[in-house]
Amino acid sequence: MSRQSDKNLQAQVQALIDKTNGLKDYGIKALVQNGELHLNGMVDTLHERRQLQELVSRVPGLKSIENGVTISTDGQINDGEVTSEVYEELELNDVNLKNIGAESIDGTVYLRGRADSTAEIQNAMEAAARARGVKNVISQVELRDDRELSLQEIFHSQVNNDRENPNPKDGLY
Repeated sequence: MSRQSDKNLQAQVQALIDKTNGLKDYGIKALVQNGELHLNGMVDTLHERRQLQELVSRVPGLKSIENGVTISTDGQINDGEVTSEVYEELELNDVNLKNIGAESIDGTVYLRGRADSTAEIQNAMEAAARARGVKNVISQVELRDDRELSLQEIFHSQVNNDRENPNPKDGLY
């Protein structure tokens, strides 16, 4: 790819970033070499980093994108504060907090619980990504099974008792 093509692509990407609300104030820099885009700078949230990636991926002519943009907040934020901010975002996005909970460990948010649909899980993941200090979101949310559970299935889901049908020969019972 020619230097002129690289310069044109770089100018196009930089102009796109510089006019996009929510990204333009961060001073993100774009560099294109041989059709490969390299992004550098800092944003406050994982959501903004993903938004940037999605935005520049629409620019035709780029061979690849290396998103070197980091997530940084003003000052230190501990896991408890990250978790609190995640819960605020979940609540603002109508996530049922009785079904889905969150925990932050070193900036990685783990979502846990049961959801009625994949859309509910996706909504929770997107909401968590908007919280300050979140570097990654991992969903451990399970889809709810609509069928009625038997009393035995309810018991087994709540009690870990692998030895319910003991073998009388093993001498444990």
